[in-house]
Amino acid sequence: MTMSNTVLILGMGELGGLMAELLARSPRFAGRIVGADINADLGLRKINSARQGAIAWGSDVALDFAACDMSDVDRIAELLHRVKPDLVFNATTVSSWWLRDLLPADIKGRLHAIGAGSGLWSAGHAAYAYNMMRAVRRAGITPWVVNSAYPDAVNPALARAGLAPTTGIGNGALLEAPFRQLVASKLDVAPSRVRVTLVAHHFHGYNTLVHGDTRGLDFHLRIQRDGEDVTARFDRMALVKAVPDAARIPGAAGATWIVAAQAMQVVLALVTRGTEVVHAPGPLGLVGGYPVRMAPQVALALPDDIDRERAIAINEAAQRAEGIDRIDADGTLVLGDVARATLKDVFGFECDRYRLDDCLEIARELGIRLRELGDRLGIRLKVHA
Repeated sequence: MTMSNTVLILGMGELGGLMAELLARSPRFAGRIVGADINADLGLRKINSARQGAIAWGSDVALDFAACDMSDVDRIAELLHRVKPDLVFNATTVSSWWLRDLLPADIKGRLHAIGAGSGLWSAGHAAYAYNMMRAVRRAGITPWVVNSAYPDAVNPALARAGLAPTTGIGNGALLEAPFRQLVASKLDVAPSRVRVTLVAHHFHGYNTLVHGDTRGLDFHLRIQRDGEDVTARFDRMALVKAVPDAARIPGAAGATWIVAAQAMQVVLALVTRGTEVVHAPGPLGLVGGYPVRMAPQVALALPDDIDRERAIAINEAAQRAEGIDRIDADGTLVLGDVARATLKDVFGFECDRYRLDDCLEIARELGIRLRELGDRLGIRLKVHA
């Protein structure tokens, strides 16, 4: 099913550029793509790359570029009012996730200890997403909004502030493809005949993809072949353990192709009003990741062997393991003890909570501390400061 839509991609970096390329060539998408970035030269080059690739593939999708500063809510609102997108895809962050993967193993281990992890960097992920959602409200439009910046925690934080994006992408959802790959290989069938249903947080996704271990935290997995439940035929933890070997992928920014491919599932389900079940983090203002149906409205699509309360509990436990003890009623992200100690010990930065209004300032300061750490180690880290 193809419908004509306007998609606005905020941020033309690694992920935003790939989303423009993939969406422009998708036979399921018709309409217009507008890319936006503070770097006009980079942004126009990325849009022209997607445009020329689409021409080569015989696609007539329209592509345009607009300059946009994500630190300026009024400018974002003006762009939204002018473009009137049906869907906004946020591919911006002040804290690019893959930069920490360039650090030595001992430091990465400390930054990903139980109780630390990606929650440390949630201010950088929330800062521009917060500005984007305020701009959407200011522009007086109601597009679908897909947030790629740590949606497991950022989306529920924004939801508490009355600024919920529609959903997120990636993270725990990135386990679907490797699990299907492994199951299909074991059953000697095509992956299209295998269906995997997951309740999984970024914590589960990261630790499975990198370490082959969920570090003692539970997640939910259901496996079907041709509609038949075959979950009992598989040892879940054996599948988890096999992922970094048999299903290994490129590291750091090289993994962005797979993130973009998963994001396409979510975006296409929205713009085509598709009723298929996809996996997504941060839907309905919830912590963590779930199976979701996007049409006729966004709704959880949990299998019958897990209820909503259990699914939420799995994800909230994983969120605490990534350093966020709780999210307050105003959207403030409150850090746990390990997260606070890690910030102080590794970066000399003392902070116990990230208020949404303070996130940009906090993120910039943390970026400076990260760059200084890299300099001391002889590693040049191109951070957003």
